[in-house]
Amino acid sequence: MVLGWSAIALSPTLASELNLENSKFTASTPLAQSLEPESDITNFQTLNSASNDIEQVTSVSQLTDVSPTDWAFQALQSLVERYGCIVGYPDRTYRGNRSLSRYEFAAGLNACLDRIQELIAAATADFVKKEDLEVIKRLQEEFAAELAAVRGRVDALEVRTAILEKQQFSTTTKLSGTAIFAIADVFGGSGNNVDTVLQYRTNLDLKTSFTGRDLLITSLIAGNVPTLGVGFPLPGTPVGGVTIPSAEGTLASQFGANTGSQLQALVIGYNFFVTPKLLVSVAGGGFFPLYAIAPTLNPALDDNDGGTGAISVFGERNAIYALGAGSGIGLNYFVSPQLRLSAGYLADGLKVGSPERGLFNGGYSAIAQVTWSPSQRFSLAGTYINAYFPPGRFGFNYNALGVAGTAVANTLAGQTRLTTGRLFDTESVISNSYGVQATYQFSPSFVLSGWFGATYARLINNGEGEIFNYALTFAFPDLGKKGNLLGLVVGAEPYLNDYEDGNPRSFETDIPFHIEAFYRWRLNDNISITPGLIWLTAPNQNNDNPDDIIATIRMTFKF
Repeated sequence: MVLGWSAIALSPTLASELNLENSKFTASTPLAQSLEPESDITNFQTLNSASNDIEQVTSVSQLTDVSPTDWAFQALQSLVERYGCIVGYPDRTYRGNRSLSRYEFAAGLNACLDRIQELIAAATADFVKKEDLEVIKRLQEEFAAELAAVRGRVDALEVRTAILEKQQFSTTTKLSGTAIFAIADVFGGSGNNVDTVLQYRTNLDLKTSFTGRDLLITSLIAGNVPTLGVGFPLPGTPVGGVTIPSAEGTLASQFGANTGSQLQALVIGYNFFVTPKLLVSVAGGGFFPLYAIAPTLNPALDDNDGGTGAISVFGERNAIYALGAGSGIGLNYFVSPQLRLSAGYLADGLKVGSPERGLFNGGYSAIAQVTWSPSQRFSLAGTYINAYFPPGRFGFNYNALGVAGTAVANTLAGQTRLTTGRLFDTESVISNSYGVQATYQFSPSFVLSGWFGATYARLINNGEGEIFNYALTFAFPDLGKKGNLLGLVVGAEPYLNDYEDGNPRSFETDIPFHIEAFYRWRLNDNISITPGLIWLTAPNQNNDNPDDIIATIRMTFKF
């Protein structure tokens, strides 16, 4: 079975739409990011929220917070039963102790006046008492200015609504997009061979809901970023006699936009609830990542490469989520508000007319994850990923994009390559990865997250490797101004700790620490500027290599 949709890049909003991870710390809240069972998954309904906040009641007993002992109970009962002009909130409350503005009173009075006019027009004038009419007359005179203002505002809203209905893009589809521009350079051991780069990436997403409980996403992408995401080489020492660029320090703003500035189709994804607790996500195309299926639990820094979170791909999430991407299916079962089970299967590099790249007879990755959130502040997850890679395609690179980890780790000490080319006539790779992720919100202004990942990769008939990655992230939301964010990342990108093939070890195992700092300055709801630095202490997991420092300034536009 082969699906015929080809693309190999990431939409910054697509993954968050499919991920559905509820994060209040990110700069933007995607359309379906807060999806939970028994809740709406689109924002289309909120277009009419102004008129749907309150609703008519036919009996005072329908108001749950009004009791016969309340001093105003008889007045409310009379207004409800005689005139039918009392409304309550959707949760069946009246909120009688809340302060009332003159405009709100005028709006309620206007509703009662309209109801009385209806009664009179229906020849039921005898139902209205003379003294009531005198009171109404006095109220009309006292609130004449407010009533006129309310009517003027309603007329203006009706005009604006008519214009929106006439000019709207679609009644069921929402268009959103992101444009990211980044200047970057490397200083240190690799800096002498690197030029300053100016790169950009643009994403367009069409989000459609047919029932209000589903979401269809069509994503497009364009950019000028080279295939190796960093845009500059960090070779360290040669691996297996061949110089292979390290994927350490890949910038999130650069990742995946290797389209030669041509707008290309990215992926089509569809989310829908089978039952109130079971959510299904299906994607046809070249890039449906594992982190779109399960929460990564780095809410403040992981914005799915959307240009407002961490400046590096590694700083966003556990690197084991990079072991596979493609087309497939994801399942999320919400056992309770505190417990969520996630599972998925993705096929690598589907291509029409190529049997070895079909849905079940080529490379694949399968994920299972348990996420426990005993409180709104704390979440913990355990992850298992099993994957199969055809010759030459193993790596923490979403199948040959090259986005995280040392060259030694991504090539299993030179036994395989980052792309479909190979150093040797190698075998395929089977890997089993285990991850633990956690996050804790100490306060609204400080969030601590972290992870540990271990990958055991077996080059069939040619040895086994052990790869580790881990990090702690420190986030300070709203530092200096609401919407700003200071982020720090301290950890180690994927490095090969050991490889057993019966031969003497031919690579270093120094820990390649990744230290990252950035500050997002939000100019307004749609524009932010983020300067940042990444310090790589042992490029290509070798302390003999000079340190590298990557500097970048990122500007992000959202619409």
